[in-house]
Amino acid sequence: MRKNIFTTYEISKLLGCDLTTVIKWINDGKLIAYRTPGGHRRVRKEDLVEFLKKYNLPIPEELGIKPKVLIVDDDPDSVDLIRGYLSRIDSKLEIEIARDGFEAGRKVVEFKPELVILDVRLPGINGYQVCRNIKSDEKTKNIKVLAITAYASPEDKQKMLSLGADAYLPKPFPPEKFLKIIKKLLK
Repeated sequence: MRKNIFTTYEISKLLGCDLTTVIKWINDGKLIAYRTPGGHRRVRKEDLVEFLKKYNLPIPEELGIKPKVLIVDDDPDSVDLIRGYLSRIDSKLEIEIARDGFEAGRKVVEFKPELVILDVRLPGINGYQVCRNIKSDEKTKNIKVLAITAYASPEDKQKMLSLGADAYLPKPFPPEKFLKIIKKLLK
């Protein structure tokens, strides 16, 4: 579907919910809409997608939105390996790379990924701080974070999970386990 503007009826059909539910979301200020000169409500595609992300609702394939994944790792071999694994899941994934914590922070804001695959040990701003920044910001807190590290320990895992990471995986990881976690986080 290449539409950029939706009626409340179209949204109800797309999401499989009642028309009155969509109108209530709009009236409650949860879903941004505007009114036509005739008084009909219309919703821009980007506002609909933002609403779905904010409330952790599935994004229908008909919207043509590619899931976005940000890989944050300073090791080129790890990045290539992860990118290869991700291509097994879905060739339609939109992937960006950040080589350090500072670049990760910038790309989280600009790229707006659904998932960040975050190496814990990074030059400059480490993965702990990147995770803390993502999960403590109202605009980015719903981004899923998979923490990965070659220096795994129970304390390290506990710290990352307490900072809000959604999953933790020590390197090297079996492809099947990695892919299972990624699929779960991208749902």
